[in-house]
This record gives sequence, structure tokens and C-alpha cells, in this order.
Amino acid sequence: MAHLDIRVPMRWSDIDGYGHVNNSAMLTLLEEARIRAFWAAPEEQVALGAEVLPSALPTTQDGASAVHTVVASNRIEYRRELGFRRDAVIVRLWLSRIGGASLTLEYQVLTGDDPQAAAPYAIARTVIVLVDAATGRPTRLAREQREALEEFSGPAQAFRD
Repeated sequence: MAHLDIRVPMRWSDIDGYGHVNNSAMLTLLEEARIRAFWAAPEEQVALGAEVLPSALPTTQDGASAVHTVVASNRIEYRRELGFRRDAVIVRLWLSRIGGASLTLEYQVLTGDDPQAAAPYAIARTVIVLVDAATGRPTRLAREQREALEEFSGPAQAFRD
């Protein structure tokens, strides 16, 4: 299974009064990873050191996004408490389903001391719908896009009932 490991720095404000990552902050960590994985940085930012990942969705020639993604659903299962980390978290993500105009993303929230994902802090799933940036209508993935994304596909995770 191919996956992407995206390092996401934590902010002190991600921690709640109990000393662990707040549930809404966890969604933000996942969002940050998803944006880094699937949105291409503009060329001028790449020239300044922005990361370039092969999973980025297509852009137009001026660098604006040709495709927007709309979140259809999120599911998070917390496995253990995650406190503040200066070494960032690692959000491992892959696609468990590539539909006509939608993608299902799987996530594991890890830290550098557990690269094998023996004990993720959380697992999650997001379903996103791809829409044409100009019209707002769902847009199907082109064959080339689908083939590129298939490199990052793997099995769906099992959640507790």
C-alpha cells in the first residue's frame, strides 16, 4: 500500500484545558495534511521552498486551482491522547476509494517515534467531492488523474462500531 506521510506542526492553541489535542483541532490537523497532499503550491512558492508532492490535483496554467474539493463527511476515532509535540505530528494518508467525482481518504495520526503505526493516536476518514472551480458542479476525474491517484490507494480502515 502506498501512502503519504505529511508532517504537520502543532500549535499551542491545539491543546485544550486537559492537556491534549482538542477534537476540533484534530480536524484542523487532518485538513492541513489533506491540503498539503492534494493542493499544488503556486510556482513562486515552490521557488521559495514549498513542498511539491506527486499527489497534487490539477491546476490551471496561472496556478489557480481548476478543481475544488468539498468535504462530504468526516469520521474520527480517537485511540489515545495526543499532547503537544514540538516535533510535529505525522498524518499518514491514502485513498481507500476513488469514485467518479469523489475520493475517500484514510488517515492515521502518528508521531516520529511510531513510524510503523503500531499505535496511532487517531484514525480518520474523509469523503470529498471534486467540483469544477468555475461552475461549482461535481467534476469527474480524468483517466490520467485517476491513474496518478491510484498510486496512493489502499484498504479502508476498520472503525469500532
